[in-house]
Amino acid sequence: MRISPFLFFVLLIGISCRTNPCKMTANEFELKGAYLGKVHISKNDACPIYITVEGVFSKSSIIEFHTVYPINLDQKFKKDGMYLQFNYTPSRAMSPEGCATDAVVSLENVEKSNADKGFKFQ
Repeated sequence: MRISPFLFFVLLIGISCRTNPCKMTANEFELKGAYLGKVHISKNDACPIYITVEGVFSKSSIIEFHTVYPINLDQKFKKDGMYLQFNYTPSRAMSPEGCATDAVVSLENVEKSNADKGFKFQ
């Protein structure tokens, strides 16, 4: 049996739309505040402040790092245990010596959030 290129293309589109991206809403593709994280502050630790990424707000978000050291976190968000919604960009800045986070990042679109929001990791 010979499959024409057009029929193959239609079949391919039909299969691909059964996966999650075709079922996502437009809001889930929005980039504003894609990650959910918890702020940790320790004056006696090598990392005076770091954020654990605990979830996402969009199914299309890719998790590259689970702990990040923020270089530009606003003072109003520097509270131990506070949950934040944010985006980040990896930075070339150096982390404090002995700080064992996955990456140093610059934060954007930072907002206060609740622990029960977004899609949490298991």
